[in-house]
Amino acid sequence: MKSYFEPTGRLIMSIGKDLIKDLPAAIVELVKNSYDADASYVKITYIKNGDELNIIVEDDGHGMSQDIVLNAWMVPSTDYKLKNKTSPKGRIYQGRKGIGRYAVSLLGNKLELITIKDGFKTTACFDWDEFNSGKKLREIPIIIKTSETMDNTGTKLVITNDKSNDKSADQMSKIDAQKVEKELSKLLSNVNDFKIIISYKNFYDDHEKNICKEISQLEFNEAWHYKLSGKIDRDFNYELKYSNFYTKEEKEFKGSFKEELPDYVSCGGIIIDYRVYDKDPSGIEVIMNFINGNQNTNLSKAEIKNMLIDKSGISIFRNDFRIRPYGDKGFDWLNLDSKRVQNPSMAIGSEQINGKISIESEEDSGLKEKSARDGLYENSNFDTLQQIADLSLNLLEKERFKYRQKATKKKPEAIDKLFDFSHVSQNMVKAIDKAYKKLKKSPENTDEHIEALNQEISKEIRNLEKEKETEFLEVKETIAIYQKHTTLGNVISVVLHEGRKPLSWYTNKIPTIKEYLDNLYKCKELSEVSYNKLSNQINKLSDEAMRMSSFFKRLDPLASNKRGGGKKTSVAKQVNGIVEMFEEIAKDKGIEIKYDNVEELYTNIIEEDLYMALTNIIENAMFWVEFSSEPIKSIEIISYGVDDKVYIEVLDNGLGISDDDLEDDILFTPGYSGKKRVSNDNGTGLGLAIAGEAIQRNNGKLEAIEATKGACFRITLLRS
Repeated sequence: MKSYFEPTGRLIMSIGKDLIKDLPAAIVELVKNSYDADASYVKITYIKNGDELNIIVEDDGHGMSQDIVLNAWMVPSTDYKLKNKTSPKGRIYQGRKGIGRYAVSLLGNKLELITIKDGFKTTACFDWDEFNSGKKLREIPIIIKTSETMDNTGTKLVITNDKSNDKSADQMSKIDAQKVEKELSKLLSNVNDFKIIISYKNFYDDHEKNICKEISQLEFNEAWHYKLSGKIDRDFNYELKYSNFYTKEEKEFKGSFKEELPDYVSCGGIIIDYRVYDKDPSGIEVIMNFINGNQNTNLSKAEIKNMLIDKSGISIFRNDFRIRPYGDKGFDWLNLDSKRVQNPSMAIGSEQINGKISIESEEDSGLKEKSARDGLYENSNFDTLQQIADLSLNLLEKERFKYRQKATKKKPEAIDKLFDFSHVSQNMVKAIDKAYKKLKKSPENTDEHIEALNQEISKEIRNLEKEKETEFLEVKETIAIYQKHTTLGNVISVVLHEGRKPLSWYTNKIPTIKEYLDNLYKCKELSEVSYNKLSNQINKLSDEAMRMSSFFKRLDPLASNKRGGGKKTSVAKQVNGIVEMFEEIAKDKGIEIKYDNVEELYTNIIEEDLYMALTNIIENAMFWVEFSSEPIKSIEIISYGVDDKVYIEVLDNGLGISDDDLEDDILFTPGYSGKKRVSNDNGTGLGLAIAGEAIQRNNGKLEAIEATKGACFRITLLRS
C-alpha cells in the first residue's frame, strides 16, 4: 500500500505569512518578483476606503500564462528560478526559494491575481481565510479564468485587507508605510533599469501626502572623510584603495589575509566600499560645507549629523539587492560599537560608517539566505565574511588613527597651553609702550591715555579668561583619562585587602583540616580510597591558595596610592618575579617562557614602573604567540649590560610586527592596537603606551626592534 502527504491550507500560510518577517519584508518580496519578471517598473498603490485597505502591486514585466500560474505560481517551492538562474533578459533571479509570492497573505486576507502574457489575461482569486481552516489543499478550489486581451503584458496583484473582518491580517499603518519607503530606498544598488513607484490614495489624513512618487535609491555619495574600497578574492587575496578627504592622500593595499585566517573556509569573492565619518564638530562642518556647496542646500550641522546616522551601518548586497537586516539602524552585525567602547581612539562605531559589502551567489559563497528573509545562516562561511569585513575595516582604522595622531600632535599639550602667557605678555608690552609714547607726546591728556591703557589691559584679561577656561576644560579631560588609569591601582588595593581575608582563612584552616583527615584515617573511620581522594583535593586547594597568595604579593607594586622613588633594583629579581606570575597561565596555553641573564645587573628605577612595563610587554607577547604556527610557542627574556647601559629584551615567536607599524613608529601611541588582525578582542591600545611611559619616566627607552621571527621589544636603562 502506498500513501502520500496531504497538506492542509495552513501549509501555504506557514510558508508565506509565518515565514516572512514583517510587512516591509512582504512588500520587498513582491518587488523582487517584479524585478525577476524583467519589469522596467513596479508600482505599489495604497487605497484606503473606510476600514478596507487595498494594496495594488503592478508591473510591466513579461507576465504569466495560465500554465505558469497553475504549474509554477501555485506550486510552493518550485525550483524554476533555481534551475534557470537568470531571467529572459539576463537579470539574476532574486527569488529562488519559490515561496516569496506567498508574502501576500501577510498583507491582506484576499488576493486577486491578474496577469497578461502573449495576448491572454489570466485571473485567479484567493481567499486566505479558507487556507486558515483545516481543509486539505485539494478541498480549496481556486477559480481561474483566461480570456483574450489587447492590453500590454504585466502582472497586477490586488490585495484586500478588511479591518472589520476578525480574521484579516495586520493592516498596513502609516508608520509601516514609512518603513516600507525607507526599506525600498535601501533595497537596490547600481540598478538603473528598474524603478519603484509608490502611490497613496486617501491613505493619509493629510491629503497633501496622498501623492505618487518614485523611490530614489539611497546611494553612496562623495561626502566622507575616509574611504576604503576594492575586492577580496575567494582565496583571501585583497586589492584595496584607501583615500583621505582631508589630505587627498591615496594608498594602495595589496596582500592576503591567509595568515590571519588559516583555518577559515572561503565565503567567495567579495567587494567592499566603506565610507567613514568623523562626527566631531569640525568633521561635521567639512561634510556640511561639501554637501551644501555641491547640492545648493542649506542644511545645518544637526541635520547633517542626523543624515549620516540615518545612512550608517554596513549593508550586505547580493546581485545589487540588499539582504535584510544588514544595514538596518541598530543592527550591528560586526559588533562595532562594543569594540569602540573598548578602544574609542582607534575603533570605528556603527554610526560612523556607511558601508556596502557585495557577495557572490549561494553556490559560490556558501552564504545562504534564511527562508524567513531575516539574514544569512550563521555558518562557517558567514564567520569568514565577518572576519574579512573586520580585517578590511582594520586597514582603514589604522590609517585614520595615524592621520588623527599626526593632526593632534601639531597642537601643544593642554597643560602647556594653560601656563603659556607669552602672547598676553607681548600684547601688554605693546599696549604699555603705545601708552608711554602718547603720554610723552601729549602729557596734558594723561587721564585719557591711562583710561585707554586700562581698557586695553581689561580686554586682554577678558580674552585670557575665555582662552584659559577652554584650556582648563582640556586639562580636566586629560586628568580624567589619567584618573581612570589610577583607579586601577585603587581597585587592586581593595581586591588585595578584601581577598587576603578569605585567603588567610584558607591557608590557616587547610592544615587543621588535613590533620583532622589524617586522624580519621588512622582511626580507620575513613577508607583508603576516600582518604586519598580528599587528601589530593586538600593538597590541590593548598597549592592554589599559596599560588593566589604569591600572586597578590606581586600585585602590591600597583596597589600603592603613593609612588615610590627610584632605588637600586636587581633586574633578575624583577624579571623572575614577573615570569613566575605568568608561569601557570603560560603552561595552560602551552607557551614556554625562558629567562636568560648573562650577568647580575642593577639599575636605579622606580620598581613599580619596571614591573608595569614588563607586565604589559609580556602580556602582549602572550597574546601574539597564541597565533604562532611554530610547533613550540615561546617567549624569551634576555638581560645584559654594555658599558653604562642595562638592556632587557623580550622576544616572542608570534606573528610579529608589520613593517608599516615599525616604520610609522605607532606601537607606543595610546589607543593603537593591532589585535584586530587576529581576534575580536580589539584591545584598549594602552598596554605598550603605558609600558613606554613607565620606562621613559625613569630616563630609559622602550623600542620595538626588527626580529627575524616574531617580535622583539628592548628596554634600555642606566646601569646602577
